[in-house]
Amino acid sequence: MASGNQEQDLYLLNCARSGDEAATEDLVRKYIPMVRHIVRTLYPYNIEDQEDMVQEGMIGLLDAIREYDVNQRGVKFSSFAYICIIRKIYNWIRRQNNSKHKPLLGSISLHSYIDQDETRTILDIISSGSINPEDVVEEQWVREQLLRVLKNHLSLLEYAVVVLLVKGYTLGEIERKIGVDAKSVDNARTRVRFKLGRILRQYGSLVDPSIPQKVRKRRDLYLEVNVGGAGVVGK
Repeated sequence: MASGNQEQDLYLLNCARSGDEAATEDLVRKYIPMVRHIVRTLYPYNIEDQEDMVQEGMIGLLDAIREYDVNQRGVKFSSFAYICIIRKIYNWIRRQNNSKHKPLLGSISLHSYIDQDETRTILDIISSGSINPEDVVEEQWVREQLLRVLKNHLSLLEYAVVVLLVKGYTLGEIERKIGVDAKSVDNARTRVRFKLGRILRQYGSLVDPSIPQKVRKRRDLYLEVNVGGAGVVGK
């Protein structure tokens, strides 16, 4: 059963698509705070660019009003609009080819909420591998950035452990899957927590482009385990 908020949105969407401009204006007024919330949450330190981002976000909102399928039940309009708004803002940033805008892509907090209901974070997207109603550009970018940091800053054992934990494996299942004892798995998890915490304290985000990509890593025992669709093999 649709929530009261979703029912109101569906009513306004149907009216808007019947040519009722007032209904479109009502939807825009309702979701302007969402646009500003996204910009302030994802880019709190780039005040000079925020108004341009808000304008792009408004275009994304209008796209959502035009494109949302009122007959589907899996995704609420508010969540769909949120994705469209973020995608539009990211596309705008990518069109800015001067160095001033490049750091913007690294300012995303992994713990920023991805929908207005505050039920999913960017980290949730990385772990799930997809998001309804469609895989969006920013999801892929953030995931790739995070995985690159993990691969470059963690040992093979640490990387295997963290990826399997994100996928929902228990410590016992990880122990059996990669063939090491429980203490080694637990120690690897502790080292991961320490290393990622250090990166977060220093750079403020695990996807900051300024994070060094070549670091000295400790050697682990031999590993051969499939994580994330690709084998991880090492000595």
